[in-house]
Amino acid sequence: MNKRGILMEQINTKLITRLALPEEASIVLNLWQESARWLNSKEIFQWRPEYFNLEQVNEFMTDGSDVYLAEINHEIVGTYTLTWSDPLIWEELDNTSSGYIHRFAVNRDFKGQNIGLLLLKSAEENIRQKGKTLIRLDCMADNLRLNQYYKDYGFQYIRRMKQGNWSASLYEKE
Repeated sequence: MNKRGILMEQINTKLITRLALPEEASIVLNLWQESARWLNSKEIFQWRPEYFNLEQVNEFMTDGSDVYLAEINHEIVGTYTLTWSDPLIWEELDNTSSGYIHRFAVNRDFKGQNIGLLLLKSAEENIRQKGKTLIRLDCMADNLRLNQYYKDYGFQYIRRMKQGNWSASLYEKE
């Protein structure tokens, strides 16, 4: 096993994902805003910190979505949200066989430790536990690095969706 495989195994044994509690909404918000600031520093404007607020986090927590926090050794390393429908982005392709990954963010203090891959794996497992057969996500079409990241992880490109000045690449995995 190579060094990367050993690192993944060591981290995987310590990673715990769980539903975020309502009183942890500010932690989720901070992760979203932190990721947005980092993206913006790379001149990627997929997210803007000022677009996120506690009301959005609370809405996800109460609208039937599942907001997860991930931790290693009691330190928060990331978050993601699972939704069970996404007609705004997926339009006529939206279906009940799919789980949709949104607001995927890694704590920047843990960058380079494969946390993102572990979060994707966890999201997949949680989607499958709900009886869904397709794992779906979208990302800014112009973020070439992120698009490649999802392809490298086995997601298949479905199509490009455009809304106003923003366009997204849609991906799914069986």
